[in-house]
Amino acid sequence: MQNATQERQEDALSTHQSERHSRQQDSNSSTRRRSRPRRQGVALPLDQHYNQPIKPHVWRSKRRLWTRTQIDRERDEFFDTRVTGRAEVWAALRAALSLLRESEIETAQGIIDAAGVTVPTGDLCEGAYDENGVLYRLPQCIVSDPDNIVDDSGGAAGETDGGDDDIEDGISDRKIVSEESDEELISDDVERRREEKGKMSERDMIRVKARLSDRGGPDVIMPIGKTQNVGVLARKIHSEAKLANTQRIRIVYLGRMLRENEPLVDQGWKPGQVINAMVVAKPS
Repeated sequence: MQNATQERQEDALSTHQSERHSRQQDSNSSTRRRSRPRRQGVALPLDQHYNQPIKPHVWRSKRRLWTRTQIDRERDEFFDTRVTGRAEVWAALRAALSLLRESEIETAQGIIDAAGVTVPTGDLCEGAYDENGVLYRLPQCIVSDPDNIVDDSGGAAGETDGGDDDIEDGISDRKIVSEESDEELISDDVERRREEKGKMSERDMIRVKARLSDRGGPDVIMPIGKTQNVGVLARKIHSEAKLANTQRIRIVYLGRMLRENEPLVDQGWKPGQVINAMVVAKPS
């Protein structure tokens, strides 16, 4: 009888110790869960993004000298040919930059904030972001006037004195050339004569698919020589699309406006890829 009682007491003690050990393990596990750091990567609210008040951008053109007419035309064409990002953000940036150049910084800042745009460094040339984190690049010739801008009557516009500080986002100040550049016209005449005489072989030709901005389709497929400049391609598309003489074509590839005085393949285009043919008004 005594042995049975002793065995029951030992069983009860063993059960009590087991339950106590189990509760202690549960408590330790709960403590570890509470002390585990929260997972990273949670999106920050807009007011917590890196952001600085916008400020004027000061620069000096070393690659070329700008006239007021040239830089205004460049800005119009830049904003009229944006194919990436959100249109309303580009519109807000355009309006804010116009005010910023007039020293109306507070009003410009209000437009930037209302559009949900953040500028991590305060300098729009170094990048601006929308609420989805999309980057908007702005060349410095779009953001502000150089401090050595010249009068339209000056004959020095377009001259260079070396340096390459005007290149931004693959857009170079030198990409704007005279509509009636002698070198370009001579080059085009030579190329036209070569084509007429049949001296351009099939292996020197490429077929380029262009998507015009003023219509829903179809795309234009245009044959052109590998060494022919983008300006020649633009005029061929203009003729094929039967556009008015008051309009012109600017070639855009991967969101970047191409230079008209260089071949397409020299500017990164790959066979089979589509280019954008932006229909814009000719400068008056």
